[in-house]
Amino acid sequence: MRLYNHTLIVLFHSLYSLYALIQRPPNLFSRLRIPLTLPVDRIRALLLSEAGFGVGSEDGGLALSMQMPPDLELLLSRLKTDESRGWFVRFGQRALQTCAPCTSAGDFALFVFAGALLTYVRTAAVLLLLTTSANGRDRWRGYVIGILVCAALAEGYVLVSVSAAPLPKDGTKVFMWHDNIQFIRQALFLLLPIITQFLPEVQHPGPPSMSLAPALAHLERSIPRAHLLKYTRAAVMRNPELRERAVRWWARKKREGDAGREDEAVQKAALKMGLGFADAEGVEEGKLRMSARVAIESLKRMFVTPVGS
Repeated sequence: MRLYNHTLIVLFHSLYSLYALIQRPPNLFSRLRIPLTLPVDRIRALLLSEAGFGVGSEDGGLALSMQMPPDLELLLSRLKTDESRGWFVRFGQRALQTCAPCTSAGDFALFVFAGALLTYVRTAAVLLLLTTSANGRDRWRGYVIGILVCAALAEGYVLVSVSAAPLPKDGTKVFMWHDNIQFIRQALFLLLPIITQFLPEVQHPGPPSMSLAPALAHLERSIPRAHLLKYTRAAVMRNPELRERAVRWWARKKREGDAGREDEAVQKAALKMGLGFADAEGVEEGKLRMSARVAIESLKRMFVTPVGS
């Protein structure tokens, strides 16, 4: 049921992002295919002609004196300056057409980025739902949210700094920063949740009690083996044949050990590795022998017979 809910969330968010991706922001220069430097009177005439007004006038059928909606009048009044046309490229038509209190680049940047920030927050909420411990993808949360944060920082940098580049003098082939940034942003919002939904699940280690159970079972098997070893050694010493074979085996191991310890090449190699065991005159006991001695002494203390047993 929870997986079904996550799939629905991704589906609704993807459909909304796809709609926003297809529905491009309003841009009268791109729609009318006119240069950015076209005078405001010509833009007004083209808009009226597109709306079907002014047919039969002396100036070619364009009634320039006809009043337009207030938001469109605000846009046309702002397009009278080159600076405002630069703002149009950087912040889009909707900002210049709807933000009446905005009077500077900083105002328009704040207006545009505030709206974009809400879409980032919405997408971040979707990604947080998709990367919970319940679905095993919480390990990917930092990565997907990091990608989203980097995209927001990059958009803010481009919006404030890079998009302030000078415009071409002829007004043609202008890169519409706002429109293209919005397209890239919506494409990211469309793809990132879908990719997150298909990321592999990460299996978390279980509680410590799960690993203690096998260790306890191994310990329970080791205790009878230790008791059996104690009785086996005693039985070996009582049987003459087994005792003789055990003595021969230990004697052979002693000869092999003595031969290895007395070999100068072995002593030098062990000394270079920090495992020296030779007892030279005026030199401290070898590290390997000291470590073995400490280990044996600690084992001896563990096997002291309790009082009263």
